[in-house]
Amino acid sequence: MDSSYSYVTDRTMQGGDIRYNMMTTSNLFREAQDEEMEHKVKKVAEKISESMNIVANEPSLAFFRIQEHVRKSLPQLVEQKHEVIETQQKVQGASFDTEYATHAVKSLHKSGVHFQNIQELLKNAMFMKQQIDYEEDRKDDHKMGIPNTASINISVEEEEQETEDQS
Repeated sequence: MDSSYSYVTDRTMQGGDIRYNMMTTSNLFREAQDEEMEHKVKKVAEKISESMNIVANEPSLAFFRIQEHVRKSLPQLVEQKHEVIETQQKVQGASFDTEYATHAVKSLHKSGVHFQNIQELLKNAMFMKQQIDYEEDRKDDHKMGIPNTASINISVEEEEQETEDQS
């Protein structure tokens, strides 16, 4: 019996060793798997937490970026707006000046008739002045006793005409 007992015990021991080994290795394996799983779970949890933090803070971050952009670009935009307004005023002033000049030129064309009338009046005035000067010279010549050269010229011309008529 001893021998059979030893066989059975050896067999049980051997089988038990296998089971024990399986149990111990599976526990070690499980522990290794658990540690690996735990590490993966921590990573996933950190990633989810980070994602939630980003999602929660994204609007704030976006508004901060917008505010930062506005703060940097607003002074330049205001300066450009003032330059555009100044340029617009200059262009508008130049436009009014050209309209006024165009109106003045058109008015000058219309006033050509008036200038012709003024020219004719000036001619008449010059002619009248010449006549007045001539009459004054004639009066001065009569006072001094100098014969009127114009009347002599007229009488000489009349005599020449009469001689021509007679011939």
